[in-house]
Amino acid sequence: MFHCRISTTVCLITLAFISLPLLASAGNQGGVIIDHGPRSSPKIALTFDACPTKLRDEYDEKAIDILIREKVPATLFLSGKWVEKNIERVKFLASHPQFEIAAHSYYHPHMTKLTDERVMRELKQTQAIIKTVTGKTPRYFRAPYGEVDDRVVMLASTTGLTTIQYDVASGDPDSHLTPQKIVRYVLQDAKNGSIIVFHMNHKGVHTAEILPEIIKGLRGKGFILVTVEDLLAQ
Repeated sequence: MFHCRISTTVCLITLAFISLPLLASAGNQGGVIIDHGPRSSPKIALTFDACPTKLRDEYDEKAIDILIREKVPATLFLSGKWVEKNIERVKFLASHPQFEIAAHSYYHPHMTKLTDERVMRELKQTQAIIKTVTGKTPRYFRAPYGEVDDRVVMLASTTGLTTIQYDVASGDPDSHLTPQKIVRYVLQDAKNGSIIVFHMNHKGVHTAEILPEIIKGLRGKGFILVTVEDLLAQ
């Protein structure tokens, strides 16, 4: 059972988790994995994963500040444990019109290795805590480690979640990659409809350092930066 440890607000999560409806939300794409949007449109979605870590500070404020300063919309995939540790930051992010909040499991496990019951618990607990903190239930889900299969996708669909992966991995958690290599890779591989994944939990070693150049480079190529929801609206 989920146990609350940090605030009265978070202690409402157990009740929200129990009562969370299983019906798919309007617009849910069902049992499919979406790794990019329409190739006919120059729109691109920048996405940022917030995975739980053992770091004292799991929030890359510099990366978020760059997005705000450059007026870049982004979809943020938050794990439930990360939300639990960063309640006030999540409230701030959810209140900002540039950002779309999405789900990234609760404990960040290898989802394909879990039982159906455990998968559902991961999904529903994450939806519940995000709803409790932000007032909105996420519509999109990204599997940890990029590991997903048809079973996990269908289970996610029953909770109203559409599974969003990516077609361009920035590689920002890799300490062996130089900032220059990450920028070059992203700008070379990005194409119409791409979904690009970064990290916002300080596991992205060079994320804040590379973002200005990547944003400038993508815009220079004529791409329009949008949220996942806007990318799929077509």
